[in-house]
Amino acid sequence: MKCPSETLTQLRCDQILDVAELLIESQGIVSFKFSQIAKDVGCSTGTLYKLFERKEDVLVCLFLRSATSNYMPLFVQKNPELTAQERLLMPILFTFETIKRSRSFFTLRSVSVNAMIWKLASDEKVKLFKQRINSFWQWMADAVQLAIDNGELVATPLQAKELVQGIAFYLTGSLTQFESKLISPEFLSDQSTTCYRHLSRLMAQYQWKTPLNHELFTCLETRTADFFEANFKKHLSCSSCKALSMSLNAKQSGCNGC
Repeated sequence: MKCPSETLTQLRCDQILDVAELLIESQGIVSFKFSQIAKDVGCSTGTLYKLFERKEDVLVCLFLRSATSNYMPLFVQKNPELTAQERLLMPILFTFETIKRSRSFFTLRSVSVNAMIWKLASDEKVKLFKQRINSFWQWMADAVQLAIDNGELVATPLQAKELVQGIAFYLTGSLTQFESKLISPEFLSDQSTTCYRHLSRLMAQYQWKTPLNHELFTCLETRTADFFEANFKKHLSCSSCKALSMSLNAKQSGCNGC
């Protein structure tokens, strides 16, 4: 099922997804129902099925419109002086900021990547989902390669791949532990400090011209928070999600938006 291109239909999708997100926050992933979405939106279930074939489509779309990758190109556009190392750190800090502003994003991020969920979505949603997940990894791979090309990092192709994997695995692990709310405070220190310490150790395994330091990390953390404060809500939409998907399609086809 293709995403709508008409403005009014996109706004309707946003309205439906807003309601679905509230239901998930109050009832959980398992319990929310299409019939309740229709009731709260004020439309028929038939209207819902014209836009979303099944519940899994709703979950995937909720993730896609909040995805960290929606914001990274805009941040680089506004901050062209960023180093490759800073670009590599962006997916981590942007994900933390997204979770701060969306109560459901951590759950959606954790659940939607499970094959038992995304495989049940319609073919078009699965295609978009895979594209977005891999664009997140590609962003990190491109940042590492840019660091190598610019002389910021000395690494073999295997080391470059391992660094990208390490960053992704680090992010998944830190989010799972901090956001689960299951871990007793006695085992964890301040989140920002803890994340920096473990991330800096990971980065220190590689030959950076300028090693990651706390000043650089906290500066980028502050800039990220300020950026999200100004841009999060206005880009939380189907139209922004679709625009990024079109941009990624153009990049993959090699036409560069021509």
